[in-house]
Amino acid sequence: GKARGGSEFFERAERERERMSRENGLNTPATGRAVPFLPGMTYNNPARSRHAKSHVFEFKVGVGRNLTAMATEVDPLERVVTTSAGPRPETEGGDAGGTFQSDVSKQAPFVPSYVGLDGKVLRFLAVMAESVPESLDEGMRERQFAILYYLVDDSMQIIEQRVENSGYVQGVFMRRHRVPRTVSASASDQDDFVSLHDFADTTEMVIYGRVFVLTGCNEFTSEFYRSNGIPLSVRATTAATTQQLWTGGSTHGSSRGSQGGMMTAGGMSAATGGSRAQTGLDTALLKPNQRAGHRRSKFLKFNNKVLRFYAVWDDRKSMFGDKKRYVVNYYLADDAVEVLERYGANEGRDPYPKLVRKSKVPKKFGGLNSLGISADDVSDHEYIRDSDLGVGQYVEIYNRKLFLYDCDEFTRNFYRNVYGVEQPGSCMPAEEHIEYPVQSEPPYTGYGTEEDSIASFYRLVPKPPSFDALKQEELDRIIFRWKAKFDMDKMGHAGPDDSKRRFVVSFFMADSTMAVYEPPVSNSGFVGGKFLERQKIRKHGTGQHESMYLTEEDVLVDLPATVWINGYPMMLLECDRFTLRYRNKGNIASLLSIDSVHEKIRHAVGDGLEGFRGGMAEADAAGAGTIYLDAFVQALDKYDTQLDEDEIMALVQHWDTERNGTVRYGDFVQAVAAA
Repeated sequence: GKARGGSEFFERAERERERMSRENGLNTPATGRAVPFLPGMTYNNPARSRHAKSHVFEFKVGVGRNLTAMATEVDPLERVVTTSAGPRPETEGGDAGGTFQSDVSKQAPFVPSYVGLDGKVLRFLAVMAESVPESLDEGMRERQFAILYYLVDDSMQIIEQRVENSGYVQGVFMRRHRVPRTVSASASDQDDFVSLHDFADTTEMVIYGRVFVLTGCNEFTSEFYRSNGIPLSVRATTAATTQQLWTGGSTHGSSRGSQGGMMTAGGMSAATGGSRAQTGLDTALLKPNQRAGHRRSKFLKFNNKVLRFYAVWDDRKSMFGDKKRYVVNYYLADDAVEVLERYGANEGRDPYPKLVRKSKVPKKFGGLNSLGISADDVSDHEYIRDSDLGVGQYVEIYNRKLFLYDCDEFTRNFYRNVYGVEQPGSCMPAEEHIEYPVQSEPPYTGYGTEEDSIASFYRLVPKPPSFDALKQEELDRIIFRWKAKFDMDKMGHAGPDDSKRRFVVSFFMADSTMAVYEPPVSNSGFVGGKFLERQKIRKHGTGQHESMYLTEEDVLVDLPATVWINGYPMMLLECDRFTLRYRNKGNIASLLSIDSVHEKIRHAVGDGLEGFRGGMAEADAAGAGTIYLDAFVQALDKYDTQLDEDEIMALVQHWDTERNGTVRYGDFVQAVAAA
């Protein structure tokens, strides 16, 4: 046992010595044998570049492999993904201790199957017929599908072609997973699941009891089966035929064939956009890791690049509609749309500037997606793209048709460089004259005041009529009064004693109301008191539903005058002094006779004119022949002249000729003596 152990030790030492000799360049050219591994016989090559330790087991791309016992045969399915170089050469001796006979750099690189088959998808077009028992007109219905077979893990996914107004859920018909042939399939048995051989030499596939009739495939699928020597019954279809049969089936990746530029609704071809070559790419057909890479590449390429359009939405033809302006932002990085409202100065709208937040907007909004279907499962062609936008076009955003009338300079340059389209200038539509419906006020019912009646029309819970409190406080004490009687010439069906009746008509300036009072007269046959309650008086000749009432301009007229009050012709005979003073703006001298005032003073003084003159002369201390107004009034108060306030004011205004507050008493006494 010790001998065997010693021999094994020496064998390992010999192999290590040979390895170091080869690395240091000490092999003998003639014999090919190395220098003995003894002290002083080793040599370190200064030009050495590799300092790794020798090993026979390593990890590459996360997969462990044996360098000396690696399999040399390649699986037939990997022929389409591996390079054309030959397999690795066999190791010397075929054991773990052998060495490679040729340079490792000349070996073909090893590609694992899950790396080489990643992104390789077989695509079949299929049709399924199903009965429609709930419809009397449609007995059978054909539904078109795209069956995707992922080579990397033998999983399948079925996507249904979208048809507008079909009445049933479309899009992802079956999520990606391995499909069993039978219900009792075992995960450990690979033969219990559908494989790529099940699509060979057949035109029908039974998946979960449903029969799918295969109608075609893409060029990559046909080439894959041909290169592997597997017969295929269906024929490859061109890109145009595929697009016609399946609108959502734009191919992606170099292994799935090419597809021509697809014309969009806006009339722009995706193939013409050099910087937007991925416009025809449908991310709904990508795997999650591929979607992440696609989003990352778009973000790095189009970050902070936004197309901006100015739009208007005119909804004035509908009830409570209005014309609003918006800003439509299209983000090139993620194909999201954002709609912002534009507010002008003093528009009086609530601050809600965002109509649609940044998100993908469908071209035709038919409701929310069904439960279990995310936005990534829906084809990109169902959402608004940059090729669908243009100045002078309408874009429908959640059933609102917005008219794009202008865009910014960056947007114009983008469409010019990418699509070769020149966006027109601002094309704001002309304003249309829209007649808004006006709801007229209902007629006055006659119950209560007219203000109370119309308040119930504008509000469910009526509010009291508003009034100007300041005006009412200032004008509350201003009341005009007249002595009046019936105008017998204009009064119809008058009684024999109506000509003897007298009234007091009052007009209140605070609220423009009127009241009529009849003084009681004994044995007249008429009950005195209130003839008319205080209220607003409608003008004579106006209708019941016309809001035209008497104002102070209608009653402050030259006397005598006739005013119609609720159908009665009232002749205004005379007014009180306050009304007279208000009407003549305080000029009492023009309203009274100065001679009559002088006569009153003459009768009150009698023969004492000299004493009357002497009393005024005593007040003239300077002897200028004038006295002040207060002394003038005091001299009049010594005699019983019976002058009222208006007569005294008229007398002062007449004799104060210089308007300096003095009166020439000599001239005044002569006028009184001559009266």
